[in-house]
Amino acid sequence: MSEIVCGIGMSHAPGALGWPDAPSEPMRDRIAAAVGELREYLARRSPDVLVAFLDDHFDNHFRNLMPIFSVGISDAHTGPAPQYLEMLKIERVSDIPSRPDVAERLLEGLVHSGFDVARMGRVAYGNNLMVPLQLIRPELDIPIVPVFIDVFTRPIARIERVYALGERIRQVLENGDDRVGFIATGGLSHWPPIWNEQSDPDDVMLQRMKRFQTEGLSVLGEDPDLWVDVGKYEIEMAEKNAQRLVNEDWDRRFLALLEKGDTDGVLAMTFESVEEEAGHGGHEILNWVALMGAMHGAPAELVGYEPVLEWICGMGFLRYP
Repeated sequence: MSEIVCGIGMSHAPGALGWPDAPSEPMRDRIAAAVGELREYLARRSPDVLVAFLDDHFDNHFRNLMPIFSVGISDAHTGPAPQYLEMLKIERVSDIPSRPDVAERLLEGLVHSGFDVARMGRVAYGNNLMVPLQLIRPELDIPIVPVFIDVFTRPIARIERVYALGERIRQVLENGDDRVGFIATGGLSHWPPIWNEQSDPDDVMLQRMKRFQTEGLSVLGEDPDLWVDVGKYEIEMAEKNAQRLVNEDWDRRFLALLEKGDTDGVLAMTFESVEEEAGHGGHEILNWVALMGAMHGAPAELVGYEPVLEWICGMGFLRYP
């Protein structure tokens, strides 16, 4: 029987790699301490495979075909997608090892238990996985099985369904002989430059994103600097501080629910409440909810939190002891 050896939740703001010196020195020091704790924790727990709960930033899925849940199955996946190299200050695209045997077992177990999960082949990661890995496992040597959850293209899954997904994934994976770890990335509160139905039609950057989100990677042939400009746009958002960037109060309330293992409190959250208080980027907490389900709602240990306006993101770090 497999052993579940670790669970990690981390935010994946691109600024953590792309413009790391933007926050104040004390804030950078606290973030570095939290990252160091998670790096040591992961090394100590030494999983054979990590199941990663991720959302896709229109790197593999687009509005013309957007599965609610999907699993990537390949010997290895790509990280980062080439358009992220300059934004994330990563020098090269690498192969990130995976475990297709585990992914196949996971896909079959989910489908046979009533979850309509899409099969993916080799996937390209963006900041969703590359930011956390560069921070806590830059060796890129632990096989990753990616589980994608749609968070940007409506309709998205209800919170209780995502929690149940995490529960079922653990049940499937326990029927094996691996040391299994989980990592969830994304959030917390933020209003990123991703187009949605409420976006300003006069915002040129968001209209460029709308086209990319709708038509796919071919758009980069005509607009090759799109993702570099997204990074610049985020920096400008922080400098102007013209709208809500982070909701620290909401972030701390959500993290407190995870710390207490308060599944009732988490499952009582709604799409509307998250959208209003944490922004359209706040729906990335679905990845954390899947992790909570995989850990049977056990209390988590908060390692750190910082409301980093310079990265337009509430940055959370936790682990499951």
